[in-house]
Amino acid sequence: MTDRSEKISRADGRSAGSLADMVVVAEKPSFGEVFPPATLVKMAVLTALFLALNYWQMPGLVKKWMHDPNWSHGFLIPLFSLYLLYARHDELYAAPRRVCLWGLPAVLLGILLTVFATFPIQNTWSQQLTMIMLILGLVLYLGGPQVLKVTWVPIAYLVFAMPIPDMLYNQIALPLQNFAAKASEELLRLFGAVVESTASNLKITGFSGKSYPLTVAEACSGIRSLMAFLAIGVGLAYIEDRPIWHRLILVLSTIPVAVLCNVIRVTGTCSMYLIDKPELGQKFMHTFMGILLLPPALLLLLLINWLLNSLVVEDEDEQADAKAEGGDA
Repeated sequence: MTDRSEKISRADGRSAGSLADMVVVAEKPSFGEVFPPATLVKMAVLTALFLALNYWQMPGLVKKWMHDPNWSHGFLIPLFSLYLLYARHDELYAAPRRVCLWGLPAVLLGILLTVFATFPIQNTWSQQLTMIMLILGLVLYLGGPQVLKVTWVPIAYLVFAMPIPDMLYNQIALPLQNFAAKASEELLRLFGAVVESTASNLKITGFSGKSYPLTVAEACSGIRSLMAFLAIGVGLAYIEDRPIWHRLILVLSTIPVAVLCNVIRVTGTCSMYLIDKPELGQKFMHTFMGILLLPPALLLLLLINWLLNSLVVEDEDEQADAKAEGGDA
């Protein structure tokens, strides 16, 4: 028996007795195997029906992306959503696929919600959200629950491209404006500056003794950077396989990072008035600080991601050691 194993090992160029040598690695399925012609035809027909139902929403959505600086990132979100699908394409290919009839009620519900959002309440944001509901229902119908499990995050990710109503936007922006003003006041006072704040209004006394009234406007609230960092955090949390608590911490950590960066930006802008250079504070410093703080903020998120990954590896190693000790006992 030993001689035969040695002969087989020599013929294969590998050592005998290794379990890894006996395991046959399955080849990855090709695109044609995952998406046979019949499936592609179904996808094409249902996509055409989806576009026919929602094409009228696209011009307004694109117009908002083009003309509203708060939503100029909308063009990038669908592309990044596709990248998220590509990042997990191995899991998508390996997921068991079957037609799931539960997808049809989900599609029907999406259509009914579209009608309801269009006529009784006439809310554009609600109309746009129903598109996500329809896509989720179609994926469930065509691919089944296992495919939906892999794809629901990239699909729901499209919500970052859909402009929220102005009323809701202002309700989020106002507390951020007030906080940025108050935090900037405290930071400037640490350096001996004479600053007063009321809500989102600041009164800065420059070194020359001249007073400058300022308002932390909606554009300075930091809501744009907050939404951008939330989108980045969700992407980072999805790309790698990790525990749920890990994903939640990573996504939630984007909020203090975005708020901190905005406070620093507002403080830097106010400092121009402190040195009696209001012309720099009006445009240049605001834009410059926003660009300057972007790389450190991204590095901070990556650092948090690395720390969480390190904790997970450590926990897994401890569990493996505990199992090994239990086996030895």
